[in-house]
Amino acid sequence: APKIFRDVDDLQDTDALEGYVASSACVLIFLTRGYFLSPACLREARAAVQANKPLIIVHEADTTKGGGPLAELIAECPADLVRLIFRPRGEPLLEEKEMEGGSDAH
Repeated sequence: APKIFRDVDDLQDTDALEGYVASSACVLIFLTRGYFLSPACLREARAAVQANKPLIIVHEADTTKGGGPLAELIAECPADLVRLIFRPRGEPLLEEKEMEGGSDAH
């Protein structure tokens, strides 16, 4: 079974962050307001890009849950990372799908 590493639960030593990213098969970024303004999150994103890890971007749009419009969240991303994480038009690498009332996928 795959092991899931969650920095909020499993990161014991912030100095080891890049090592955890390097040993991961992929990196999921839960994109909320301020993600790219956090030094630790920025380190995580840079490490993932530098290690050429597949990125899964989950956009939180609900402002009551720390999210916001995608364009505003992308605007927080440093210019050198925007082109590496997002498509040239600023779209996430994975198409965004509206989920109303849950999903029928099992």
